[in-house]
This record gives sequence, structure tokens and C-alpha cells, in this order.
Amino acid sequence: MSQQKTRLFVVIDPTADHQLALVKASLIAKLGDCHIHAFLCIYQEMEEGGGYASRRDFKRQILTKAGAWLDELMQPCKLSGLSCTTEVVWNSRWVQCLTRAIEKSACDLVIKSSFHHTRARRFFSKTADYHLMHHCACPILFTHQDQEWKSDRILACLDLESGDTQHARLNNVIMRDARAFAKIVGLDLYIGCAYVNAINGEHLAVELRGHEVGREQLGELYRLPPERIVLCQGDSVVESLRAICEETDPSIVIIGTLARTGIRGKLIGNTAEKLLDIVDADLLTVN
Repeated sequence: MSQQKTRLFVVIDPTADHQLALVKASLIAKLGDCHIHAFLCIYQEMEEGGGYASRRDFKRQILTKAGAWLDELMQPCKLSGLSCTTEVVWNSRWVQCLTRAIEKSACDLVIKSSFHHTRARRFFSKTADYHLMHHCACPILFTHQDQEWKSDRILACLDLESGDTQHARLNNVIMRDARAFAKIVGLDLYIGCAYVNAINGEHLAVELRGHEVGREQLGELYRLPPERIVLCQGDSVVESLRAICEETDPSIVIIGTLARTGIRGKLIGNTAEKLLDIVDADLLTVN
């Protein structure tokens, strides 16, 4: 997430009266002087006996009503002096339509409301959240609640155990976006690292190689006080990350996503997606 780009792409839920993503976007926009682009995708089957002259007439009237509803939703933003635009699209495949619209918008951050799903639901069906995590190139903020941040902390979750160049690159992206977002919303940055065996220092600074990596070294490396570095070793990375979140109580958790494919991806799943269902915080994913 670039500090020079401040375009927020907000996913409007046509089935909800209260738009969590829009409320959170308004809060961020006021703090960071951002532009809000509200996107609404709708589709309905033509009603029998609805008095419409044609399918085209039905679609036109529904789009007109949706546009008016969206304009009403955006009134508080406009009255607050926020820069905002709207887009209403008719498409039966709304998730794929949303992905294309995000790519076309060249936005800086996507904001979408999210709700906890059961493990079975995540396993047997690919939710919209899953699809966005695997196909959206820009950062996504999944929000569960619309109030202001519950604490003054933002937690960046790093994989310091894998040691490969792909995860090293992702860690750098996480830290870059975490610092930028923390600056915008005014939260203190913390780092969380969950691992099973040991932290791998091969992809860290040269002076750390060959030594046991702890909070002091990581604090120096990432220019943070050691007390803001939280390490947790355990049999499950997800459960260790849950423990770190419970200890730090962050308002926002930032984590990277590396798409998995095939049966291994189906069985093991994505750490970010699992966290989405168990942590009581907004989740910002980057890739």
C-alpha cells in the first residue's frame, strides 16, 4: 500500500441496512484525507406480474432505485466534506465482477465487511472473502465492526521461519504497508511472529546470521522497541497467532497471503482466512 495513493474502494453490501465497510472507510478517510469509491453490484430476476414493460425496463428501474439508495448512503460522507464517487453495476456473477472492478479502479485499499464463517463453510465453499484474498492484487481490509479502533495497536504478522525468498519479500511488503497504515490511522505498530521450530535468520540482516534471533535483534532490525515484538512458538501457527492477538489486543491485524493450489491448499487452507474467523479485530491482507 503506497503512502502516495489514498483511493479507498468500498464494497457495498446490497443485503445490509448498515454498511460496516463504508463506516470504516469514512473513519480512515477523515484521518488520512482519502478518496472513497463506493461500489455496488446488484442483480435480480424479473418479477412476474411486476408491471414492467420489458426486461430492459425492469433492469433500468432497479438500477435507478439502487443508485438512489447508494446516493443516500453516501450523504454522511458528502456532508463531512469527504471526496467520494459511486458505481452501480448489474451482474449476476458479483464476485468476479467485483474483482474486475477493483483491478480497473487501480485503488490503494479495498474495504469489505466480513463475518465469521464455520470451518465447514470455508472448507466446502469458496466465500467472497476467499476469492478476493486469492485474486485481488491490492491490500484488503476485512472489517467486522464499525466503531472506532478498540485499541491503539496494529499487529503485523511476519513469517520468520520459512526462510525462502518468497516469504522474505512478503514480510517486507507487510512491514511497508503496516507502517503506512499505522501512520494514517494513528496506531502503534507491533510485530507478531508465530513459529513451530525456530526463527530462520537467513533472509534477515547479515549481522543476524548464525545467531539466535530474539526480540532485541528483531527490534533493532525493524526499528521498534523490543516490547513491541511478540514471539510465540507452538505446534500450530494459527493457534500461536491467536495467542499473540489475545496478548496484544490489536485493532487491526496485518498478514500476508500466498495462494495455495490443489488438494494441499484445500486441506491446509490459508492462514489469513483462518484468522479472519477467529480474531476479534479487523484483518488487513497483503500479497
